Amino acid sequence: MRKDDSAVFVAITMRAGRGPELKRALYRRIAELVHERTGTAQRNVVVTVTENTAVDWSFGDGEAQYAPAGQEPAGALP
Repeated sequence: MRKDDSAVFVAITMRAGRGPELKRALYRRIAELVHERTGTAQRNVVVTVTENTAVDWSFGDGEAQYAPAGQEPAGALP
């Protein structure tokens, strides 16, 4: 699909587990809101989602607050 100079790119990082229908609804709503607020055509709204797990998040102090201790992945740093 062709884009023009008003293309908007939205990158989302989130925990894995949401199904395809929920993601489709999210993409539609983002496109609607961008159009409503900026006038950018919905065809120019590109959304990417990167999913990960609890151990992939740290909210400070060098800790993975949502990853239970003792469940380290293979090859983890000592």
